[in-house]
Amino acid sequence: MTKYKLEYNLDRDTWNWYYGVNYSENGENNFKANDDLEILKKIKGLKTLEEAEPILRSFLQGKIDNPESELNVFLKTATSQFEELFDKACAAMENITKHPITNEEFTFYVTTFPRMIVFYDEGIVFLYTRIDNELWGMPMDGFMHELLHFQTDKYWRQDPESPVSKLSEDDYFKLKESLTVILDEELKPIITLPDCSYPEFKDLRDKLHEHWKRNHDFEALIKYGVGLL
Repeated sequence: MTKYKLEYNLDRDTWNWYYGVNYSENGENNFKANDDLEILKKIKGLKTLEEAEPILRSFLQGKIDNPESELNVFLKTATSQFEELFDKACAAMENITKHPITNEEFTFYVTTFPRMIVFYDEGIVFLYTRIDNELWGMPMDGFMHELLHFQTDKYWRQDPESPVSKLSEDDYFKLKESLTVILDEELKPIITLPDCSYPEFKDLRDKLHEHWKRNHDFEALIKYGVGLL
């Protein structure tokens, strides 16, 4: 059975903030709070993580110490959701992909910066502390999105016999982000919202979704998607 650890780690969050602001193309999107924007301005352009750490650690400690902060609300919600639904989510993903879950254990680092990144070999997933019942969904929604990437990477991208292994990085990114369209209404209540991913891939996602609804065969869906690219 797959295991998991879910935690908030100040060092990891500090790291994600600094590199998200200064080295990520989309790192500044989705900010909602004025104080977040002020901190972003203070650390943007700093040459090293060490320069940014005092600013970030003081700022993030304020979130830790506030019982009503988005961070603590998310942690409480995520802890409850994962206890209830993690095993069901893994079973659903194995049923979808017809392959075992890639990792024996996952570590989820909760982050207050809007960048959800993964490290496949280590089984590490950063979960962003946003809860939005109309657009973003709940913590399990984010996990299912990333878990599908784990499966797609190991069983298709890394398989030299699969046509997915021959795709360019750009085409593979487009495919893997579009495949998440299968995380739809059928997966409720494990997820709360159908996965929307990147709106610029809507045409491809719509075609993939129609194919999925007709066949419910993930292997065939991937071959179809590669053909469309």
